Amino acid sequence: MKKFFCYLFLIGIAVHPLHATPLNVVQFELRERVYVQTDKQLYLSGEPILLKFVTTDPENIPLVFSKVAYAELVDNSVSRIQIMVELHNGTGAGRMQLPADLPTGYYRLVAYTQFMRNEGADVFFEKNIAVMNTFQLENYPDEEVQHAGDVELSGRPHISNAIDLRTDNAIYPTRTRGELILDGLPENIHTLSVTIAGKEFLPVAGSGAALFEKNRTKNPDSNATASQRMEFLPEYEGHIITGKIVDNQTGTHLADSQTDDILMVTGLAFPGEGIRFFPGQKSEPGSVRFYTSGISGMKEIATTVYHVDEKYRVDIQSPFINRYSPKPMPALLIDSAHYGQLLDRSVALQVFHYFSEASSVNISHPHFNMKPTYTYLMDEYTRFTTMREVFIEFITGARFRSNAGKQEISVLTRRGRNLVYGNMPLVLLDGVPVSNHDAIYNYDPLTVEKINIYYGPRILGGYQFDGIVELTTYRRNHADLNLNRSAQIFTYETPQPSFLLDTPDYSEEKNRQSRIPDGRHTLVWNPDVRIDSKTSIQLPFDTSDLTGEFQATVEGITSDGQFIYATSFFMVE
Repeated sequence: MKKFFCYLFLIGIAVHPLHATPLNVVQFELRERVYVQTDKQLYLSGEPILLKFVTTDPENIPLVFSKVAYAELVDNSVSRIQIMVELHNGTGAGRMQLPADLPTGYYRLVAYTQFMRNEGADVFFEKNIAVMNTFQLENYPDEEVQHAGDVELSGRPHISNAIDLRTDNAIYPTRTRGELILDGLPENIHTLSVTIAGKEFLPVAGSGAALFEKNRTKNPDSNATASQRMEFLPEYEGHIITGKIVDNQTGTHLADSQTDDILMVTGLAFPGEGIRFFPGQKSEPGSVRFYTSGISGMKEIATTVYHVDEKYRVDIQSPFINRYSPKPMPALLIDSAHYGQLLDRSVALQVFHYFSEASSVNISHPHFNMKPTYTYLMDEYTRFTTMREVFIEFITGARFRSNAGKQEISVLTRRGRNLVYGNMPLVLLDGVPVSNHDAIYNYDPLTVEKINIYYGPRILGGYQFDGIVELTTYRRNHADLNLNRSAQIFTYETPQPSFLLDTPDYSEEKNRQSRIPDGRHTLVWNPDVRIDSKTSIQLPFDTSDLTGEFQATVEGITSDGQFIYATSFFMVE
């Protein structure tokens, strides 16, 4: 295989200063912290945890650096649920779905960025979460409830001027429009969130101002050396996916000395319509990094290794920590006096799941917005039964040729002032990179809707291709694509886009008379309240079919690192 790729070296990172230091060892002053707000702290198995992420420096001054935040729900030491969330302007909102069979107990919600991992787990954000499995209530005796312990900090927390939070009424009927009133807001708010949920009858230690102040104390000694090993790069453009190069015959991870940079080039793509292809960049021995951006909500990725004998593959590594130092949590014992309340909430949750629509997956726009040289809509041409006939009869600038018993695709590319057929194009079918062109040669053309041809050269992520051939099927699902041993397609969770809670509008009578049950326990989740420099705002909310006491909570951070926190209560009858 010819030397057809050129490498683009990473010449700078927004951390000061990085130059004139050994590889992977950097001097830096910037440090990052994460604070996480949740819609509540007591959940039923099967409910979602709604999360708001805010990145700051160790003094709680808002920081805009990382573009991805991570959260894991941990039992004693093992991560049970994991998500990553997009960050914009230092904030982001996500949704962590609890499994219906998650056992009752206390869990740790741990949050961090990849950049924070260079300092160790001691600087990670932690918050206690209580989970109750209402299908296992009979397993718990009538005893006093034990609460997850948490050390409360002494001293006055860094809270800004007092916020007046109240509702326009103290008591509301079900399915009624109410109004939440916030007075005394500071003008320099960086971010503000509001949540309204049923009051928790089981208090969970560690929330609000105390938790925010505890996050502030996770500040290393300022006199300590700032020299650290940069094992985890900051994701200041987007999610960085890491992979290990593996020998297909032995299944072993290759050491750096075993790899040939000239003959082995890796690629990662997100299947679908459009080009979402990211070449790999060499990192640690036998490892690669894929610097993605603009990708969220995708569920499938494809990897490939361009190598003469299909000897290697790329195995993607988990970006999460997965295991933590053991931290035993006390047993969560449920008082039978709360069984009726739990049963009502559990039934409402099951009804809500039954009537709610399936959540949609966000499909990002193509990463490379390039105009093809030619586009061929197959229905506008004579439909042939082989790809060979399709390319011979009407595809301009791309062709198959036989080489050592295998079919290869060539695309016109510019060499100086001339156009010649280059033998190393990027070939994609429904976004999946195909290095074995026999798979395209033998593919059923009747399933293909269109073919885009891009004359070369084309540079993607620092690699130069002799043009691009992009085939898109009607179903966009790369069905019956026969990949070689150097390619893999599998499920991968990329960063979630910001999550917004969909709520009904009961200001109209026809909505109040709807026969669809409304079992919402969380009435409002607004992780990004816009105040437009106002000191007083009013936010509407709608009660559900659930009755009882509800709690409204507002949390926020000012641009100078002050914490905003207030609560208010009302009844629904």
